[in-house]
Parts: sequence; structure tokens; C-alpha cells
Amino acid sequence: MAAAWAIGAGAGLAGLAGFRAFIPLAVYMFMARMGWVWGFRADGMAFMVSDAAVVILLVLVVIEIMMTRVRALVSIERVLRLPLAVAAGALVMSATMAGEFPGAVHFIGIPVGVALALAGNYVQQGLVMIGEGRDPGPALDITVLFLSVLMLLLPPVGYLFVLTLIYLAFRVRRLKKLKYKGLRVLA
Repeated sequence: MAAAWAIGAGAGLAGLAGFRAFIPLAVYMFMARMGWVWGFRADGMAFMVSDAAVVILLVLVVIEIMMTRVRALVSIERVLRLPLAVAAGALVMSATMAGEFPGAVHFIGIPVGVALALAGNYVQQGLVMIGEGRDPGPALDITVLFLSVLMLLLPPVGYLFVLTLIYLAFRVRRLKKLKYKGLRVLA
């Protein structure tokens, strides 16, 4: 049961990493340090809860939030969003599984985390498209923070979030098809 909960929490956090790369990772590290991760062990990757990792991650969270708010840094943020989301998704999925799976089995979470982070990023791009090119800003930050905490306190919510993420990805795909339906490139 604990392994299923670790996978659920990791899958949900990896999907959220596609929206904001470092917030789910920071929530996982904070809650693992405090021992508030419920239903599974979070002691598999000890470097994740070290003091240096916490300081580095908090600085990265502040930089990520600043890059989404300062107009001069928005273009840099758009370039870095995908690689950072993929890295954070892979790391958080593998980290949640590390305490429950012996040896190197938790590394299976890396490609799963990458796929979920890519799906989250795709849905986030759909949100930007619907918002006429603007990032949702603090509303998205607070939502990602709230959902990250919820997924670590109730790990099965991660499975529900992944299903919702897949549904939203199909909706974004449909919206993009409708948007470009009448456009044709004439050579």
C-alpha cells in the first residue's frame, strides 16, 4: 500500500512540476524534512533534505517566481520552463519512490516523471493560450502550492490529478485543433 501511495504522490507532484517547476519540489523537500509525508517513507534520497539542497531550492523558487513577473525576464523563463519542468518532474517522482522501492528500482520514476511534467507543461501552455498569452501568475502559484501539499497529505489524490491532467491535455489538443481548423498555408 505504501508503494502505491508513493507512486500516487510522485505522479501528482511530477504533473504539477509542468506548471511550476520548483514549487512541488520545494513542498516535497519541506514536508519530508518535517516528517509530514503520510503513507510512505521519504528517506530514500537523503540529499534531497540536506540544508544545502533546501537553500538552493528556495533560491530557485524565488528566481522562478521573479522570472514569471518581471517582463524583462519572461523570454528567459519561456526558454528555461520546459527543461526545468522535466528535470524537476523526474527528480520528484524518483525521490518519492526511493523510500519504498529497494535498490535502483526507483529510477523507473524518472521517465514517468518526465512524461507527466511534459503533460503538465502542455496543459500550462493551453492555459497561457486561453489567457491570450499571459501567465496566470500568483493564482497558479497558489494553486500549485495547495495541490502539492494536498498530494503529500493524501497521496491517492495524485492519481486523480493525473487523470485530470490527461483530460485537460486532450481538451487543450481539441482547442488547438479548433483554433487552427480554418487556417491553411498556401504555397
